[in-house]
Amino acid sequence: MAELIVILVFISLYGLSFMGEKTGERYFVSAFIIHLGYIAFRAWFLGRPPVTERHDILLAIAACVAGGLFVFQRRIPVPSLLKVLPIFTVILCFFGLFQERMDTIEPNMNTPWFLVYVTLFIGGYGLLTLGTAAGVLFLLEREGTYEAVQHRMILLGWLLFSFSLVAGSVWFYRVHGVYWLWTAKELWMTVTWFFFSFYLHARLMKSLRGRPAALIGVLGFVVMLFSYLGVTPILGSPWTQF
Repeated sequence: MAELIVILVFISLYGLSFMGEKTGERYFVSAFIIHLGYIAFRAWFLGRPPVTERHDILLAIAACVAGGLFVFQRRIPVPSLLKVLPIFTVILCFFGLFQERMDTIEPNMNTPWFLVYVTLFIGGYGLLTLGTAAGVLFLLEREGTYEAVQHRMILLGWLLFSFSLVAGSVWFYRVHGVYWLWTAKELWMTVTWFFFSFYLHARLMKSLRGRPAALIGVLGFVVMLFSYLGVTPILGSPWTQF
């Protein structure tokens, strides 16, 4: 119950981040600190990095997205990012809240390759989400800086996601003796990869460059969420924990 209250607290604080620039930023920083504290507590409680089940993974992705705000503030001037970024942290935390916590680890996940795979996966999804937030800003305000940020974040996220698929294949081979199985989960991971590849290609095409390509990038967030959360309950998959 205490953990549930903590999660609800930082979700609420993220939600309150829309209350003006200075006040909103204070709420966002407070939420981020409590969020990181919860992840640290989970690591201490489990005695290992909390990256083996959806509850923890979604909260880790949300923390990467929230942390991106501070990186932008130092390196890239994106003054309006606080207007939309909390939406995505709230969505990810909300979905993580309703995932079953098992507090266990399957033996086949207790390997260095799985840790490499899931770390790259979390980083990739975090950057893709940051790209989505920048894309929403571009669609709303038509400021070219946001479109450039969207492209940069999605490109970096796509690269990390690509490396995660490679590392995941190596882990899968070491555990199961094959590199890939075309279950619904693997199929939709591939669909996600191709969808963001299509965005990167569309941005180079004169007919799709600008708002059409940005919209494709934003829709990618829906695709990646479905591939991670919607496939198992709707289509079925043997990978029910991760």
